This record gives sequence, structure tokens and C-alpha cells, in this order.
Amino acid sequence: MEKIIKMLKDSVQSLKERDSWLIEKSVQEQALSHRIAHYFENLLIDYFSESRYRESSLAVDIEYNKNIDSEKVLPKDKCKFCDGIICGRRTKCYIKGKNCNVEKLLPKKCRPDISLHERGSHNKNILVVEMKKEKKRDKKDFAKLSILTCSKNVYKYEIGIYIGITKEKTIYKFFQNGKEKPEEELSLKEIEDILKNS
Repeated sequence: MEKIIKMLKDSVQSLKERDSWLIEKSVQEQALSHRIAHYFENLLIDYFSESRYRESSLAVDIEYNKNIDSEKVLPKDKCKFCDGIICGRRTKCYIKGKNCNVEKLLPKKCRPDISLHERGSHNKNILVVEMKKEKKRDKKDFAKLSILTCSKNVYKYEIGIYIGITKEKTIYKFFQNGKEKPEEELSLKEIEDILKNS
């Protein structure tokens, strides 16, 4: 998994080096996430070999809005598994504090910017990414990543990563089990184990 995170960071760097025009001209975030996903998938193919990657059940998608066969949605308030707000883990609400009205602030429908996953299943939700091109960090994206990585929720992505991109720098925030964590504290599976099980 450390290799997957490195590949994602290398993909962001490729965007900044090869497609800097997109950042400078402030194009839509979907254009940026598409380029990152493109570079990311190519690095995965190079790492595994094209035939091995194609045989696996993993896919890199942008704006993926499916929960198996229905729409991907976020819980409107508490996730109903425990007493906490947002992720259900009694951690801070990333939006306004513990008494925030989540229903008004988070969209019910959810389309993560980039996903590395197995389509039509929750068995291999490996990585979910939200990104912003502005300098201002979006707390709604933090809340989304908290929900999508919560082990008590249906999606259970292993790792969530927030990427804040500007011309000058790139900011990363990492989420696991519904909580924000420093990168060095993430519990990561080996990439070979992920592929073996796919």
C-alpha cells in the first residue's frame, strides 16, 4: 500500500509537470482528477504488468457513483452504528463541530474524485481520493473521506486521501478507519497481497 500511495503522489507530480497549464488556467477539478487517474492507472499497469493488472478485478475510476447496483450515498446524519457524528467514531466533525447539521452540509449522493476499487463490490475498496485545486481546504471533503473509510460503514475504503493542489505546493491528508491520521501511522497492506486477493 505504501507503493500505491507513492504511485498516487507520483501521478500528482506528473500532473504538475506535464499538465501545469490545467492548474494555471484553473480548469474544472474533474479535468485534474482525470489526469491524475490516468497517470495513476498507467503506473499500476507498469508495476504489475499490463496483463496481470487487466486480469485483476481492480479498476481506477473517477466520479464513480455506484454502490454495487444502486447510487452511492452518504448517511444524512449519524451513521447509526455508534454515537459519533459523521463517521460514527466519536471524532470531531470536520464541518462545524459536534452539533452541525450534516444533512444540509453534505450531499446525499456521493461521487469520489478517484477510486481504486473492484467495481460492483465492497470487497476491495482500496483507495478513495478527494481533491481541491483551491488554496482553501474543503472540510466537506474531509468529512466524506471520514465516512468512506469508516470500518463501520458499508464502503470501508482502506485509505482515503485528500489532495489540495496549487501551483506552489500540494497538501495531503490521510484517512483510515474514519479518522484522519499522519501518513506514517497508516496501517498498510502490501500491494502484492492486494493483487493476490483480486
